[in-house]
Amino acid sequence: MAVGDLDVAVCSLTDNTPEYAAGAESPGTAYVDIDIEDAKTQTAVEDTLARAMAHDPDLLVASLHWGPNMVETPPQSHRDFARWLVDQGVDVVHGHSAHVFQGIEVYQGRPILYDTGDFVDDYAVDPRLRNDRSFLFELAVGEAGTPLELRLLPTEIDDFAVHRASAEAADWSRERVQDLSDPFGTTFEREDESLVVGLEP
Repeated sequence: MAVGDLDVAVCSLTDNTPEYAAGAESPGTAYVDIDIEDAKTQTAVEDTLARAMAHDPDLLVASLHWGPNMVETPPQSHRDFARWLVDQGVDVVHGHSAHVFQGIEVYQGRPILYDTGDFVDDYAVDPRLRNDRSFLFELAVGEAGTPLELRLLPTEIDDFAVHRASAEAADWSRERVQDLSDPFGTTFEREDESLVVGLEP
């Protein structure tokens, strides 16, 4: 698809609900086990990426609906899988499923968003995990599609709609994402309401 002057390819995968997986003769989801040692997973992912790369996109995004709900940190298998995707040529790893945002890693100059949380949802709000809070994630890229900068603007859900976060919610989310990203060595700069991380390799 075209986004401005860029050609963007998006590959979607999931490890949820294997009963909905596509078969040779039936439609369904692109189900894989999140295991880089699994030969079936390797073949499926490599074939998927090769089909996308055949179109010579400027930016290749892997969007992953993975892992259980309400989990604050990604397991090691997700970390290994995300890095492997970048090694295969993926420019952005976009994770979602937990309903709460997780930490962000920069690997080889590419952003790995392990979970972006909820943008709009009707889940009951957990008072500790705050699944009503997340960010608008804005990626700046160069002319050739190279990721340059990731910007996070705090948001919160109210009355089934997303809004710019209140001051209290924004402070909580900025502090929380920094704490969750510390184990990956990711640090953010504050610019007005947003957090910014450079993506230099």
